[in-house]
Amino acid sequence: MKNLFFGTNLKVTRGGRCLAKNLEFKIESGGMLLLNGENGSGKSTLLRIMAGLTKPASGKICWNNDDVLDNLSEHFKRMIYVGHSTAIKSNLTIKENLKYWQKIHLGDKDKRDQLEHSLEIFNLTTSSNSPARCLSSGQSRKLALARLMLKPASLWLLDEPTVGLDTAGLRSLITLLNNHCERGGIVVMASHDEVRVECPVHILKTDNFKKG
Repeated sequence: MKNLFFGTNLKVTRGGRCLAKNLEFKIESGGMLLLNGENGSGKSTLLRIMAGLTKPASGKICWNNDDVLDNLSEHFKRMIYVGHSTAIKSNLTIKENLKYWQKIHLGDKDKRDQLEHSLEIFNLTTSSNSPARCLSSGQSRKLALARLMLKPASLWLLDEPTVGLDTAGLRSLITLLNNHCERGGIVVMASHDEVRVECPVHILKTDNFKKG
C-alpha cells in the first residue's frame, strides 16, 4: 500500500509574522520533498509543523486521509525528525547513545547487527567507545543520522542533515536516503546543498512562500 503525505491550505507563522499562506505540498511513497531557500525563509518551521511539534496557523497536514494532529502518538511512531539539535547525551559514548535510542524504539529486541551497521555506515566503529562530548560537530551529525537506521519509520523529516558532513558522510547519507525511498519510505529534507539521489525529488522553494 502506498502512503501519501500532504498539506493543504497551510498558513505558517513565526513570531507573529506570516511566512506562508495557501501552501500546498504532496509526496508519495518512494519520493523526497526538498525544501530549498534562504535562512529564515521558513524551512525549519514547516518541518516542525510536519512533525506535529508546531501547529499551523490554518490548514492541515495529513498522512493518507488523516490529519496528523488527530492522532499525534501514531504520527510520532511513523516518523523520525532530525532537527538542528542532535539531542545527543554527552555523558554517554557513541555506542551507548545508539543503544539508548534503539531500546526506546525497539524495546528488548536483539538488534546488535543493526546497531553495528549504523556505526559502520558513518565510520564511527573505531570511536564507538569515545564519550559523545568529545565529538566534533561533523561526528555529532553522523551520530544523529546513524539513528535513522534504528527505528522503523515511514517518514523521515530532516533539517539541514548535510551540515558538517565530510564527503564520506554525505555519501553515507545519500545511501540511506536511496535505500529508504526504495523501500517505499518518504523523505522531507531542508538543505542548502545539492543532494543527488535516485528517487523522485520534488522541490519546494521556501523563498516563494511570501508570494503565496
